[in-house]
Amino acid sequence: MAFSANSTINEIMKGKADAKAIIDKHAGRPIDPAQLQMAMGMSLQQVANFVGWNKEKIDALLVDLNA
Repeated sequence: MAFSANSTINEIMKGKADAKAIIDKHAGRPIDPAQLQMAMGMSLQQVANFVGWNKEKIDALLVDLNA
């Protein structure tokens, strides 16, 4: 399954064993588990809008998630 900006954080976490490490890498810091839990029902695009990531940042994350 290829991930997209419309994939939920829950789908990503369940579908990619090292998803947390990849997200942490792109965030530039470890993401608090409580924050991650709150975002589970949100799409990657929704989270990106909330934290201020641009399209290039989302695309780079998706490249790593889909590798």
